[in-house]
Amino acid sequence: MKKIVTTLFLGLVACMQAQTIETFESFTLAPNSFYKDTNSVPFTGSNATFRHRWVNGTSPYWSGGFSYTNKKDSTNGNFNNLYNCRAVNGYNNSNYYVTGQNNGIIKLNAPFSIVDGFYFTNTTYAYKSMKFGDSFAKKFGGPSGNDPDYFRVIVKGYKNGVLKTDSSVFYLADFRSTNNSLDYIVEGWQYVSCSNIGQVDSIKFTMQSSDVGSFGINTPLFFSLDNFTTSSSVGINEFKNSLSLNVFPNPSNGYINIHSDIEKEGSLKVFNQLGQLVFEQNVDLKNSNIDLSNLTKGIYIVKVSQNEKSKSIKIVLY
Repeated sequence: MKKIVTTLFLGLVACMQAQTIETFESFTLAPNSFYKDTNSVPFTGSNATFRHRWVNGTSPYWSGGFSYTNKKDSTNGNFNNLYNCRAVNGYNNSNYYVTGQNNGIIKLNAPFSIVDGFYFTNTTYAYKSMKFGDSFAKKFGGPSGNDPDYFRVIVKGYKNGVLKTDSSVFYLADFRSTNNSLDYIVEGWQYVSCSNIGQVDSIKFTMQSSDVGSFGINTPLFFSLDNFTTSSSVGINEFKNSLSLNVFPNPSNGYINIHSDIEKEGSLKVFNQLGQLVFEQNVDLKNSNIDLSNLTKGIYIVKVSQNEKSKSIKIVLY
């Protein structure tokens, strides 16, 4: 049988991405209700954890973060209607979606993932407030319809606890054009792309409005979100010297050999196509035989590391 040897040279970068979409449809609630935890326990989906804050006392209330919901009231614009979205149902007429507040933070379950995006719309409360005005907030456009009002959300990411400079901006309402026919308040679900922010540990939603009073923003600072989509990646920068690393055979029936010119011990990790670690052991970098026969057939990334240096290669198990 012919032996196929694959060598990693200087400058080669192996990268594999897998996308995860949280639709919230696996969550459970009684009909016409919402998530509430009086101990402020966050809720976790397939790719992220959503912070949730609740204040107890004589007048308990949802004070911040996120709540998943299946409520379907698109007409009640009062302040006691915080959880409903103007689109009635979730994206694509699904049953569940999430409602969030200003300064809400979503923590990714896999650090250094990329938030590809999500679907966004107004809550019923915010929509009605902007459309008609209320005792706290103005009608967008003003009496003449020419006021350059806006309501927007700025999404930024944290990496290693540091706020990144890149951001994604989405307008939930925009009356800034001199052409009034272009004015709008979002009613349906619209996709927001956030991939430009890059790898993050968490993201934060900051809401801004043109309607600001002496006590701050008058527009209700709520939004609805669905189909939260992330991509996890396994990317490996190669050694900064001319060291080569051989992995063979490739494709393999489950048994591979590792050979390099380093007479030291290192670590070997194998990741599946979702970026999940499925195998790990210490190896002799000079020459090692690895048994991966327990893994299912498919494509994997083999990463070999020694101190701060690492190399990786995509392999196929058949």
